[in-house]
Amino acid sequence: MDIFHSDIWYVLLIIVMGFAGGFLAGMLGVGGGIVFIPIFQEMVRHHPVQSDKVSYILANCLMVVFAVGISGTIKQYKLKNTDIRASFVTGLSAIISSLLISFMLKYFNINNPVLFNYIFAAILIVTAVRMLYNHSKNTEENEIVKLPDLKKFIPAGLFAGVITSLTGLGGGVVMVPYFNKRLKLPIKFSTGLSLSVIPIIAFPLLIFYMINQPAARLFKIQTGHIVWTVVLPIILIAMLA
Repeated sequence: MDIFHSDIWYVLLIIVMGFAGGFLAGMLGVGGGIVFIPIFQEMVRHHPVQSDKVSYILANCLMVVFAVGISGTIKQYKLKNTDIRASFVTGLSAIISSLLISFMLKYFNINNPVLFNYIFAAILIVTAVRMLYNHSKNTEENEIVKLPDLKKFIPAGLFAGVITSLTGLGGGVVMVPYFNKRLKLPIKFSTGLSLSVIPIIAFPLLIFYMINQPAARLFKIQTGHIVWTVVLPIILIAMLA
């Protein structure tokens, strides 16, 4: 099954969810994985190898998150809503924790789809609550942002790396509130900074999933766990949004 051999409902799901994911990425500084993941869950629904399902979901979600993050970062950099140094400090910290968790999941063969769904649901609930009760004040467009010491961005990166490796969400669900509430950065800058960190986190994990071959191939055109005939249409739609 792929985008060219699917029923109309699956194609519509890709279009709607791809647009919604791209919109959320631009508005909230998250990678959009919250809405991309259901697409990939549907993609592997009939996959015979249960332990391989989570790897497929994470890998393809990260591919879309990476592409959307690159597009959003370019936009945020032009708007001066991010800082390259802070992005790299946060991102490099996240790479350490994300690769460590991913290696442990692979080494101990912890790829339970039920556990993944519980973790994803918990993150979803936390994100929904944060969106409902977030009353951050808007700041002036020309306000000068004063960055704290760069080492203060490390905890956000470490935590974001764990979230990314477990759920494929990109880590924005924890970075934005940390930057805004803990480091007292304006919400617009927090959103832009989070979005610019996401591609840094996702890139090494993508390499990890592209190198590690799946237990069973499902599609003709795929690299490792990345299914190009599914992710490329989603990426185009999400980047437009």
